[in-house]
Amino acid sequence: MKEYEYSFKVKDLNPYINYLKNNEYIFVSKNLQIRELYKNKSNIMARITIDIENEIKNISLDFKDDKDLEDVLKVSNESIPLIVKEYNIESVKSILEILGYKKYKTLNRSRTVYKKNNVKFELDSYTSPDKMFVVGIDGENDEVEIIYKDVKNKIDDLTHN
Repeated sequence: MKEYEYSFKVKDLNPYINYLKNNEYIFVSKNLQIRELYKNKSNIMARITIDIENEIKNISLDFKDDKDLEDVLKVSNESIPLIVKEYNIESVKSILEILGYKKYKTLNRSRTVYKKNNVKFELDSYTSPDKMFVVGIDGENDEVEIIYKDVKNKIDDLTHN
């Protein structure tokens, strides 16, 4: 499935939260997320994600194009996540190892999601490996482009570090 995402680092998430509230976006969720990234010689990375929301832990495995792009607009192919259970997580890691995947990095973040129509905002506050704030705007290409331009025009502190 093809994903269109504008993703950029910012100094502060509060102006974006205010933008979302002022533009009638609906709060969807807030969770802690631990994501292990795995790479092999292909251009596809594997990701094991642990989402913790209200003390409930959900684990999933998915695959995504491995592009280290500095572009704000990222267009990539991404699989539908496969639900993983704690009792078989080691089996999943073993399968990744057989396929030549090696653990590359672990990301720790808090993710807050807002949605309006077909556009989803992901506001990420990373604690490791580096402390940073990232805004992601996902959806159909035409819609996310219009929203991104609106956000860019309304929020002065938009930076693409």
